[in-house]
Amino acid sequence: MTKYMLMHYLKYTFLCLILCSCLTSQAQTIPTPFKSQEKYGYVDAGTGKVIIQPIYDKVTPFSEGRALVYRMGKGYFIDQTGAIKINLKYDSALAFTEGLSAVKATGAWGYMDKLGSLKIPLKFEQAYPFAEGMAVIKKGGKYGYIDKTGKEIILPQFESGFEFSEGMAAVKKNGKYGYINSKGVFVVQPLYEKAGNYSSGAAVVERDGKYGIIDKSGKAILAIEQDWVSVFKDGLVRVQKGEIWGFANSSGVMIIPADFDWASDFSNGYAKVKKNNLYGYIDKTGTVIVPLVYQWLEDPDADLEMMAIKSGTWGCINMKNEVVNPFTYKVNRPFSEGYAVVTKVGKYGYIDTKGKLAISFNYEYAYDFLNGTAEVVLNEKTRFIDKKGTCVKFCE
Repeated sequence: MTKYMLMHYLKYTFLCLILCSCLTSQAQTIPTPFKSQEKYGYVDAGTGKVIIQPIYDKVTPFSEGRALVYRMGKGYFIDQTGAIKINLKYDSALAFTEGLSAVKATGAWGYMDKLGSLKIPLKFEQAYPFAEGMAVIKKGGKYGYIDKTGKEIILPQFESGFEFSEGMAAVKKNGKYGYINSKGVFVVQPLYEKAGNYSSGAAVVERDGKYGIIDKSGKAILAIEQDWVSVFKDGLVRVQKGEIWGFANSSGVMIIPADFDWASDFSNGYAKVKKNNLYGYIDKTGTVIVPLVYQWLEDPDADLEMMAIKSGTWGCINMKNEVVNPFTYKVNRPFSEGYAVVTKVGKYGYIDTKGKLAISFNYEYAYDFLNGTAEVVLNEKTRFIDKKGTCVKFCE
């Protein structure tokens, strides 16, 4: 290979890597719904940049690259650029899963594909999203399962049914829940008042008012004697025993003993916990990462930074318990839609989730943000502002 050819090859490879990186980045950006002046659109949740303008009367989250939106009484499925892909001709529709959307017309349900073509006729009393190649349907007052051709794989025979997860589905028979396999055979007998989906080979169940975890054979791996057990989040469940909380894994082992007055689900490896009316964060080993010294902690943002209350004032810290913005503003009310009301010398303004003053102290009074706007009092008159502090209603 000549020097010229080598340079050309390296340049080409470099450009390809940049292009792939850009495409990957775009693929990972899923537009998030937002509201502005009574209309809905979509933003990049990370940057706040508007991706699809707020022109819709109602929107739903994206699923498999499609979102159901409504405008002027008509429904559409759009892609992530806002382009219309399907003009909805049905009364109702559910999100796409495994390439199909459950749709309803004249009281009956069926399924359409991403081109809007009806693939499974409208013949069910109810239809639910696909999971693991099957979907729950209701027919003749009973629940069963169909495949993607509409064939009834498991005949309608249950009082209730849930989607398949890890090859098992919770169904109700004779007033109790158990688990069937993909052939409709009970693997775990119906013994429970409640039954959750399997995750890593374990499922949360309730029997006689108590909760526990079973494996795929139905064996209790966390005794069914807990006062409450959450669904699995980040690989762990919250366990309440009496007035204290801890965490168990999918093997039923209490890897973090019940020692807290309250605990949130784990997210990105961290959980908020409370003890003696003070809050902090722990990791999955139970190690305290943020000391339990705060009167309140907001959820962390993408930078793992969060607003905190200490000695009655707002400040911003990170997961290393380092102060990002000092504890400055007196607490008036909790955060709402990313903003909190603060006061200074009898005037009201707003801080953002980094503890920075986002809207100056211009008002005689200010209320929480709701659906993108907040009520304020200026010159003894009520008006509404947006999150930039711009008046949008009752303006002079």
